[in-house]
Amino acid sequence: MTSELLVAGAANLDRMMYVERIPEQGETIMALNYEEHPGGKGANQAVAAALWGMKVNFIGRTGDDEPGKILKNSLENAGVNTKYLLHGPTPSGIALDFIGPEGNYQAAVLAGANSDLDSADLPEDANFWESIGLTVMQLECPHSFTEAMGVKSKKQGIPVLLNAAPAVPIPNSWWDWIEILVVNEVEAFSLSGIKINHIKDSFACLEILQQRCRKTVITLGENGLVYGTGSVVKHIAAHPVKAVSSLGAGDAFVGAMAAELCKGNDLAKSTFMASLAAAASVTSSGAQTSYLTPHQLKNHPALGEPYMSALNSTVNSPS
Repeated sequence: MTSELLVAGAANLDRMMYVERIPEQGETIMALNYEEHPGGKGANQAVAAALWGMKVNFIGRTGDDEPGKILKNSLENAGVNTKYLLHGPTPSGIALDFIGPEGNYQAAVLAGANSDLDSADLPEDANFWESIGLTVMQLECPHSFTEAMGVKSKKQGIPVLLNAAPAVPIPNSWWDWIEILVVNEVEAFSLSGIKINHIKDSFACLEILQQRCRKTVITLGENGLVYGTGSVVKHIAAHPVKAVSSLGAGDAFVGAMAAELCKGNDLAKSTFMASLAAAASVTSSGAQTSYLTPHQLKNHPALGEPYMSALNSTVNSPS
């Protein structure tokens, strides 16, 4: 693949309440702490990939407001190219999160400016498209925009990685341009109809999803992940760390995985390296603010050794 990555998706400001437990319906509880952090699946993945050492271009929308400035600054501070980050009168996207003591969370998202994205927002510069080695998208933006980006990428000969999150139905025609699929257990169930209760369920689910997309990854939280690429199907165990917040961990995974793929690594090595990036992210709060660079990960007390071992490995699994 060529050296640049294109991430198209949502940018939201995360407003987070830390609580002793997630409140029940109709219940009011007192929060332990409050934080604001830049987020949104698209922006998170762009930041994660840029911190991982990749040249990243981000396509999205924010409002002409203070949250929009915060979101743009965070992207640029990570090294993301924001030339194609558009601004308008619609307020920026906002996410409200409740985060429990074990790092579990519930969230509600107001799309805001993200909902204004459409096919007209695709760059027209032919040189831009020639520089892209991989397109990464999610499902937080209008389907018309996502579809246009997928079709355009395929016409340009650019592989597409779809992180099918959140769990919403997608048109059958999309499988024509989805080359790599990444989902969690909930999203995998939505697409396959198979509920994952055990590791063996994830393999059955993977088999169904691979009928549509040969290269598929299912992340399983504390149970690690499974991936399939053709006839090769494997499980990667989770890395034991003390979790503070799992918010944005999936995006850390996708961003690092995309960066590794752009470097020319196969799905096996890319998913393993990405699993380390995701594990590191849960050990601190926020999404983008919790992401590490490879240099930082190298010195991590729990994850540094497996990272260096994988980094120095010259043997790639079949893909």
